[in-house]
Amino acid sequence: MVRFPRAAGLRAPLFLLFCVFGPAANAQFKEIGPPPFSPAVAHQRIRTLLDNVEPANRQQTIDTLNGLTPWFRNILDEELIAGWQRDGRERLTLVMEPLADARVAAEVVEFSWRKRTDATLNPAYAPMLGHLMARYPESGKTFLADLLGPVPPQLSPREEEAVCRILIDMPDLGTWNQSALRILPRYRATAEGLLIEDRLGDDQEKRYRAQMWLAQLRGETPGAISQPSMARRKAAVSPLPDGSAGPSVDSPPAAEPSPTARDRRPEPTAGNQPAQPPPSLAGNPAPAPPPRAAPVPAAPRPYNGVMSGTLECTGGPVPQNAEYVFRNLPLLKIELDYDRKVWEARLAPGENQTQRLILKNKSSGPQKRCVVHWSVVP
Repeated sequence: MVRFPRAAGLRAPLFLLFCVFGPAANAQFKEIGPPPFSPAVAHQRIRTLLDNVEPANRQQTIDTLNGLTPWFRNILDEELIAGWQRDGRERLTLVMEPLADARVAAEVVEFSWRKRTDATLNPAYAPMLGHLMARYPESGKTFLADLLGPVPPQLSPREEEAVCRILIDMPDLGTWNQSALRILPRYRATAEGLLIEDRLGDDQEKRYRAQMWLAQLRGETPGAISQPSMARRKAAVSPLPDGSAGPSVDSPPAAEPSPTARDRRPEPTAGNQPAQPPPSLAGNPAPAPPPRAAPVPAAPRPYNGVMSGTLECTGGPVPQNAEYVFRNLPLLKIELDYDRKVWEARLAPGENQTQRLILKNKSSGPQKRCVVHWSVVP
């Protein structure tokens, strides 16, 4: 039989409890240990990895660099920022999004925007810069502030295309959509060219977003469907509460008579039809009657359905990089509130004049729960 001493006032039962539960409590902590090499060596190794990244070794490079972050996160940040500020930055687009944090995003976007040349702000970099600004909204403050200023910046054609692409593809987070609607008309030709290109492409989500943007840029109700012909008159097609579409006009514009002439013109009846020309004038047909004004479409019925709600995932955990879809949201501008550190959200066309909300798990593991609060923006 083993006896435990009662020294230092410790009773045996309490000591036994400590022995039983002590290891379990300590098991939740993992000791990192000392760094594998010095900061100077870390700078050199991280810089070499970034200088040699290519599509074939992209994932291996990301895994290696992530493995060094417990000791050298600041050094990785410094090398990513320095690499973007020197020539050869295009290779960093392969690893920038998975490795960047708020500090890196702010420095990279600031440099690209302030430097503002075809080598730092161009359509090839637009997706990466847009994703950084969406993930870390603070990084885009200067970008938006300058574009919303009273005098728009002078941009080259490639820079203008990059700016429009960022604004068009940006998820509707916070005030981004309202800001884009103020900025894009300043570069209307470029913006509409990109949107028409998207609408004619094979990507269904891009086609849907292009429809929405073109309608909003032309002052139509969100959800309008129109054709890319500048010679036609457009009217919005708005979703109705029963799921049907409102009226639309898609015909060549007719000449509009003056109000005085329109008021005097009689309606054609049996008594005032023009007389048929005599046989001798059969070869000279009578002039065509004055054109009538195009019919004015009835005002679309306002949406009067549910204006807000809460969506929750059901079923098993959502794996990393997997998507969860919510259906039957109203086809209107919607504001979303959710955990942006874990989920990436986008809207896509649904069935019967509705839209779908697609959540993608961008965290490092499966997620058992997701909650999204949505509301229609007035």
